[in-house]
Amino acid sequence: YYSDKFKFEYAGNSLYAIGTTLIIICAVMFLIIIIFNKKENNKFYQRLEMVIFFAVFIAVIAISGMHESYFKYLFLFIIISYTIEYGMATGLVIAALSSAVIFAIDVIFIDKSIVNKYFENDLALIAMFFLSAWTLGYYVKLEKIHIMNLTEYANLDGLTGVYNHRYFYECLGRLSEESTNNNTPLSLLIMDIDYFKKYNDIFGHKKGDELLVALIGTIKTHIRKEDVLCRYGGDEFCLILTDTDKKQANDIADRLRESVANTYFDGQEYMPDGNLTISIGLAAFSSQTDNYYNLIENADIALYKAKFLRRNKVEVFNSIFEQFKEFDNGDLIESLKSLKTLLVVINSRDKYTYKHAERVFNYCNLMAVHLSLPIKEKKVLLYSAYLHDLGKINISKEILVGDNQLKQEQWDELRRHPKDSADIIAQVKGFEDVVPIVLQHHEKYDGSGYPEGLAGENIAYLARILTIIDSFDAMTNQRTYQKIKTFNEAYEEIERCRGTHFDPDLADEFIKVMKSL
Repeated sequence: YYSDKFKFEYAGNSLYAIGTTLIIICAVMFLIIIIFNKKENNKFYQRLEMVIFFAVFIAVIAISGMHESYFKYLFLFIIISYTIEYGMATGLVIAALSSAVIFAIDVIFIDKSIVNKYFENDLALIAMFFLSAWTLGYYVKLEKIHIMNLTEYANLDGLTGVYNHRYFYECLGRLSEESTNNNTPLSLLIMDIDYFKKYNDIFGHKKGDELLVALIGTIKTHIRKEDVLCRYGGDEFCLILTDTDKKQANDIADRLRESVANTYFDGQEYMPDGNLTISIGLAAFSSQTDNYYNLIENADIALYKAKFLRRNKVEVFNSIFEQFKEFDNGDLIESLKSLKTLLVVINSRDKYTYKHAERVFNYCNLMAVHLSLPIKEKKVLLYSAYLHDLGKINISKEILVGDNQLKQEQWDELRRHPKDSADIIAQVKGFEDVVPIVLQHHEKYDGSGYPEGLAGENIAYLARILTIIDSFDAMTNQRTYQKIKTFNEAYEEIERCRGTHFDPDLADEFIKVMKSL
């Protein structure tokens, strides 16, 4: 009888052990699957993971003797791991749950007729749970604070205390992605101190640094809490405006400009106009903007217009297509977009060419207004300004971006681009009037230009305007085969070449309009 009873109990215990082991194995496998596939910060997966851990540990304790088990310490594993991952609060919660499980086992499974000799050890173990969670959680908290302080320090500009160039790109990239996903507006301001180099030359760099700190103090008092102010480099600062459209951003920019202009800064009486001012370029993120790099480039283009054409101004970036829409119909705009594809290809090989077209367009716009050109002529001039270098699509990259002086055969290849540009444009309906202007934009007033050697008034009037502006921008921006000139040096060169390279009357008018800005 006793032999059969022993066999029965042994078989039952074996089946219990085997079943419990299989459950543990399945739970562990399921846990592994969750750990490797759970989504970051998904609370459901996190809680499910905790439940499975508890189930596995309780099963191990059950199979190893319940209240007599020596494996109750396994709960330390989950307490330590979750405290490290989620912090002290979570660790204390896990410690409390683990303690409750052990206490319940002691209460339910002990023989109440005898003294529970395991309870004293379990009390010590429970105390260890809480002490481990609190101690480890405290040091995890200190580590996180330390890392946050180091990260914040690494993100700040050492001089002005605002965010630095590295953080600017990181933050703008993140916010532009959020703007796209949530369909919310996002705007960017780039601010630059007018004549800051002159201030440094007069007072020295130490005084210039003090001016930057004082300027940032003024700007901070006029921006919103959610705005992100960064030092882009030198005397340029960026302001990222979340949930802010172009009109709202323009109002903010104008308030900033006025606040700086109305604030006294030490030594400003020695600056031009006896005042210290800033220029601001503004661009808004939109569905037409490919990425945040385009947003920066657009704001930079607007700043260029504000700084070099007027100063102490806010300029809002409007794409050339938006400006063409003011006086043209949809068909020509669509045709222009097809030609822009070629400009994008050129831009990938020579970034100067694309920015050059933008600048020449803006100068031509100023000149057209100054000369009171009829709307039709203004339209032809602006289209010509934007498209005049299309023929460079046929020029090798080595010539466009090479560092060495061009050889004669390379010059000959480069000089074909007006003809190539005209040939491309001639294929597009609606741009017939643009063709001769683009073809002649490298002709010279004395007949020494190319491709046809035209002279004087045999060169189209609008082509003579484009020639001056094209040359001016080439002189005042870095090219691989010539040294950059200042605006004043470029004015002197135009004056020297008036009557030879340039129409003398138009040369005078261009210098007049530029100096009036």
